[in-house]
Amino acid sequence: MSHQPQAVPPTGRAEAGHEKSDLSIVAITIFGIVLTGLLIAALVSMAWLFGFFESWQARQDVPPSPLATTRSGPPQPLLQVHPVQDLKSLRAAEDKTLTSYGWVNKEAGIARIPIARAMEIVVERGLPAPAKAPAKTPAGGGQR
Repeated sequence: MSHQPQAVPPTGRAEAGHEKSDLSIVAITIFGIVLTGLLIAALVSMAWLFGFFESWQARQDVPPSPLATTRSGPPQPLLQVHPVQDLKSLRAAEDKTLTSYGWVNKEAGIARIPIARAMEIVVERGLPAPAKAPAKTPAGGGQR
């Protein structure tokens, strides 16, 4: 008969099973209870702290000026009721302005003419010549 050596576990003991020193159910349970208690304490203290800060801020706030309530907002309604019709009427008014004669400032004698007529005038007369800049004098005050 041949005799084979048995493998010895790393603990040095020949008995089969698991290591009982790795996990402690009691330690894990105590850790869980302590962690839950700390979490509850943190939540309760944060609720108290928020209430404290809220009351402190209420005491620190300056009452609003009586003039602050006299301001009025923009006139109502704030929304366009008929945006498509509004755009059509705006474009019609712009087209009328661009295609008709009229006064811009009657007292100053400034009038407007239709764009088509203005382009005909530019074609007939040409663009006006640019104004010439005044001659600069040298920085000595006179001629040499």
